Amino acid sequence: MKISADGFIDVRDHSRIRTPGMHSETVGPLPQGEALAFLLSHSFPGHRRMVRGLTQGERKRVRLARWAGSVQERMALVDRIWRAVSEPVLPPKADEPEFVQVVECGGWAFPLYLDGPCTRVIPEGGVPAGEISRDRILRVEDAAA
Repeated sequence: MKISADGFIDVRDHSRIRTPGMHSETVGPLPQGEALAFLLSHSFPGHRRMVRGLTQGERKRVRLARWAGSVQERMALVDRIWRAVSEPVLPPKADEPEFVQVVECGGWAFPLYLDGPCTRVIPEGGVPAGEISRDRILRVEDAAA
């Protein structure tokens, strides 16, 4: 490989070029609470509920989503993670938001609702864990030791 003075790379030698991305060893995972808060700050199309916490690889992808250069790239990453940690549920019967579950991590609780054609946290940003009822809770703990 030859790098010219004008910045162009000559790749005629067919060697593999490593570019920054998900395979990079320097991207560390976000803490579980921070990654979960970022993930649940988005609304997702469809009706789903969480079934497990985020793995270390998914928390790395959340960090990459935070650094994404475009909204489309960010939403593609976040939607892929959401579909991996959730499962479909039946659509709501009424036009008003329907409560699905509470996702609790650390001192914060995130109540998930089916709101029209999407799933979202209401109120946005979650609430302190002490202010939420103990019904249908999924507790997520930090798996990194």
